[in-house]
Amino acid sequence: MSDSEKGRPPARVRLKDVAEAAGLSLTTVSRAFSRPGRVSECTVRYVHQVANELGYIPDPIAPVEEKRQLRSVIAVLVANLDNPVFVDMIHGMDTRLAEYGFVTSVVDFQENPVREIEVAERLAPFVDAIVFASPRTSSTSIRKIAQVVPTVVADRVVRGVPSIVVDDRAATADAMEYLSRLGHGKVTYLAGPDGSWQDGYRWNSLHLASRRIGMTMRRVAGESFLREGGRRAVDEFLRNPTTAVVSYDDLMAIGFMEGLAARGYAIPDRCSVIGFDGIVQGAEYTPQLSTIAIDYRDLGSAAARCLISRLLHIGESAGPVVRMPAEFIPRASTAPALRR
Repeated sequence: MSDSEKGRPPARVRLKDVAEAAGLSLTTVSRAFSRPGRVSECTVRYVHQVANELGYIPDPIAPVEEKRQLRSVIAVLVANLDNPVFVDMIHGMDTRLAEYGFVTSVVDFQENPVREIEVAERLAPFVDAIVFASPRTSSTSIRKIAQVVPTVVADRVVRGVPSIVVDDRAATADAMEYLSRLGHGKVTYLAGPDGSWQDGYRWNSLHLASRRIGMTMRRVAGESFLREGGRRAVDEFLRNPTTAVVSYDDLMAIGFMEGLAARGYAIPDRCSVIGFDGIVQGAEYTPQLSTIAIDYRDLGSAAARCLISRLLHIGESAGPVVRMPAEFIPRASTAPALRR
């Protein structure tokens, strides 16, 4: 009769059990947890895989100076899983982290930065690291969390915290030059939520690109980066319409096109539309959405590599800011400006 059948808890998996199952010496397995920089990356990955399969949990009493207190859990805090960019980012992150026996615990805080920090503070003692995928949470709050637990920021920059960010300036310039060649002289920017880091960065990139080629930009405030945010921006846009629009993200762009279509406003005949992100929904929409595309799976993978380097001391140590590329993809939602 097993321990569980007798009502007794199963015996705790020991480091010695991991060594025997892995076919390695106890010293090598111990170093894979406490001083991973002293063994090969392949060995560290293998040991963590075996330990994870056995259910081994490092001793939480051991001093941190002697043993890395890895629980094999990474908390990922995202603004809103209704936005597919966060789903793609998590897939990229989870795939990479799983190679080293880590699991991701995802929290969707529904665009509530206050709740996000409360959750982060409660999770910090129980996870190996935290990833913030949050455009609006204050940098000061994130830096405070980073003093307690290893922290990485995805899709924005927080000074003093390892950050993975998209450098879309070149792609944004390509998009604006494309609109200029199509005869658009004035462009409206549908802004993202107030306080969003990406919103400020994208507006600055658009403003610089437009000024360089002699185009005029105007800004319409946004309330949400989802479809509803784009629909709500239609009335304000129509008070002073332009022949082209660049939206904070693809979801807003789709909602905006839906709102214009409901008012009999033809796209792209009367208004060309460009989004950011390159989500699948934009390619499937009619007309297909032109976009400044970002590989969010790759961004998530880059965040995971940064964490692996910090937690296991293996692989190349990235700088404080890792910059990912973007690409402008013209599609059917853009056309020559209507001459009046």
